[in-house]
Amino acid sequence: MTALKGSLRNRFLLSLAAVLCLALLALVTIARFQIMPILLEDEEAYADAELDRIERALGAELNHMRRLVEDWAHWDDTYDFIQGERPQYVDSNLYESTLETLDLEMMIFLDADSEPYWIVGYDAQGEFTSCPGMMPPCDWASTAVAFLGRYTEQSQDDTTRTSLLAASALALGGLSPIHQSRQESLAGGWLAMVRPLSEPWIEQLRDTTGVELELSRVPVQAGSEQILERTSPTQMTASRLIPALPSSHAVRIDASLPRQRYQASLETFRFALYWTSGVLIATLLIVLWLLERMVLTPLRQLATFTQRLHQETVPPAMPATLLCRQDEIGMLSREFRHLLEHQRQQSDQLRDLTLHDPLTGVANRRLFDQRLTEVLNDSRASEHHAAMMIDIDHFKLYNDHYGHQAGDVCLVTLAQHMEAQLKPQGFLVARTGGEEFSVLLPHTSQEDALQLARELLEAIEALGLDHETSPTSRHVTVSIGIAVQHTNTMEPGDIMRAADQALYQAKANGRNRVAAFECTDLTTAIEP
Repeated sequence: MTALKGSLRNRFLLSLAAVLCLALLALVTIARFQIMPILLEDEEAYADAELDRIERALGAELNHMRRLVEDWAHWDDTYDFIQGERPQYVDSNLYESTLETLDLEMMIFLDADSEPYWIVGYDAQGEFTSCPGMMPPCDWASTAVAFLGRYTEQSQDDTTRTSLLAASALALGGLSPIHQSRQESLAGGWLAMVRPLSEPWIEQLRDTTGVELELSRVPVQAGSEQILERTSPTQMTASRLIPALPSSHAVRIDASLPRQRYQASLETFRFALYWTSGVLIATLLIVLWLLERMVLTPLRQLATFTQRLHQETVPPAMPATLLCRQDEIGMLSREFRHLLEHQRQQSDQLRDLTLHDPLTGVANRRLFDQRLTEVLNDSRASEHHAAMMIDIDHFKLYNDHYGHQAGDVCLVTLAQHMEAQLKPQGFLVARTGGEEFSVLLPHTSQEDALQLARELLEAIEALGLDHETSPTSRHVTVSIGIAVQHTNTMEPGDIMRAADQALYQAKANGRNRVAAFECTDLTTAIEP
């Protein structure tokens, strides 16, 4: 009993430990494949939103550039200047402090033919220059003028355009047609402004967005336009490419972002995971304690009672503590008392089941032999008893052609048909072999047995069960051997051997027929 107690408890402990391990593994799996991807996806969305904010800030600067270049290009003085009617325009407006105030690197005026009319800006050495056309010292702007010339020639409409410039250095560029402010007329030329994206300007952009960022020019290559790299548990770098001019290059934003949201969410999840694990362990311990009190203890009492049933001759009384319980164990204990009586009843029924064939439901050889022995032992000298042996013709061919399942159906059909025809007359039909049946015919003469056999033979053939591979008939047929007891000295084995010899004779004479064996060693074959 101690070993049983320890074994049952240990099995529960092992089971609960396994459940705990599986639960923890499930939590870790959920964290790894469900929660972590969600946190990382949220972090990617955060990085994307920050890049969007930086891009909107650049867009705001481009809008400011648009307004600035349009203000100058739609100024009547500018229109008159490009038409050559206001020579004082240069001295009044195009001086170095103007570029400093507007934070510009250059201003280029193009005439209606996209030829340079006036250039104001800083050369490669940072010297301020202002001169008409491309004459020195403004020849440093030749590259910009050539680019603007191609751009204005390709323009199909008369609108202001702004874009990021990624030529030799990063800059904001604006190009607007020059119009009179109050008159509708063709553009008198073009005004281009370039604002460099200097380090002070980028620092101002950092202050505006609150993001530690860098801008750089990179060649356009195949691949992702946005990259997120997690450099440490607390820091990540998000990069995005923004289209620029010329189209062979782009402006890349590199933003260094904190992973505070991810770390905070991760810590929250870990805290929840630890608490969940602790609650799970506490729950399992409570379950184990309740299991010990409510299940294991009464089960041990019931196990002790069942052991005493095997050890004691007189069945012991069921413990009252079990019988008075109002739960499943109490119900089991009360029903257990009825189990022994029911078991005895079931044993009797099982004994009956062992006397019948499980497939066909008719009697089996054991019951047939018992009844035959009883009939022969109780018979008087003047009584005759007969027995039939029936064999299905060419049943192997039937199984090979139709399959064993169809063969089983055939056996059941014939058995039920024979029992329906013979059992009402007090005869016992039994299956004594694979396709072999035996019939006990108490108080039956040879003439009556032959008549019954002929009727049975005809009835089976009349069933019309197809048997295409049979050499005897196109339908299922049987061969029947009959033996009749004439003396009280015959044993059950004698009469069955005689019936078997008669069956052999029926098969030898062509099957689908009846043959009777005389106990005087006279064998007569009867045609169907």
